[in-house]
Amino acid sequence: MNPDSNELKALVHKITDLPTLPAMMATITRLMQDPRTSAEELGRAIASDPALVSKVLKLVNSAFYGFPGRISTITQAIVILGFSTIRNVVLTTSVLKAFSRNGSQNGIDVAKFWEHSLLTGAIARSLAVEREANFVEETFIAGLLHDMGRIVLSQKLTAEFEKVILVKEKAGISQLQAEQSVLKLTHGDIGGWLARKWNLPIPYVDVMRFHHTPMESLKQDPNTQADTTTLIYMVHAADSLSKHLVDGKPDLSAIHEIDPAVRAELKIGPEGWERFQLRTEEEIGKARAFLEML
Repeated sequence: MNPDSNELKALVHKITDLPTLPAMMATITRLMQDPRTSAEELGRAIASDPALVSKVLKLVNSAFYGFPGRISTITQAIVILGFSTIRNVVLTTSVLKAFSRNGSQNGIDVAKFWEHSLLTGAIARSLAVEREANFVEETFIAGLLHDMGRIVLSQKLTAEFEKVILVKEKAGISQLQAEQSVLKLTHGDIGGWLARKWNLPIPYVDVMRFHHTPMESLKQDPNTQADTTTLIYMVHAADSLSKHLVDGKPDLSAIHEIDPAVRAELKIGPEGWERFQLRTEEEIGKARAFLEML
């Protein structure tokens, strides 16, 4: 759907209490866009928020990044992990803080929502490592955030969400089909709007918007960067695989849930599947440790 469509504008106009990301995110984004910014400068900006410093250091010293107990300062973390990783840690911390992560609200089990998001991020990261992508960290974050439109719909557009659930149950159709029937758009469209509203990097905007319809991204914008397209494909595949785990590992039969074009592009199939399962199991374990610290 066009991000400027009347349906989307009319719907999001009803949201009056959308959480905002801290000014820190804008500062970090601005500093990262300046090639002259040093690790010390970025470190000083983050250091202005002691609570954030504590959180970031806990995260970068976790098993997720492979440096347990070895990083003692923000500047050191930036030098070792890089600007992009630090930005993604701050971004994730900020986004998860903006929305509740517990309980059941308006028909959505929030804990299960984040569990699914975590699994999607971990599987996407496993796919990225498997294919030696140069954006592994972004893949995990994109997977973790891909369904944010569902949270906005359930927590900020409750009347509309209740209508969607009613139609879904009465008609016996999928959530996506019910959203399209009731709202003339989907939680992907809402997520893309949210990502733009928060000035998130364009790849995250596109992942939130197209994770259910990956081939639509190229139709909407034939000039989409190759890395962004691959990121969308990986999150789409991970989203599908995360719903079919056996003993904590992706089941091979679940590959048929993935768009065939995506499956072919990412070369997802029986070859190397056991290796992929073991890597994914490890990534899920690390991702759980990551989320528990937020």
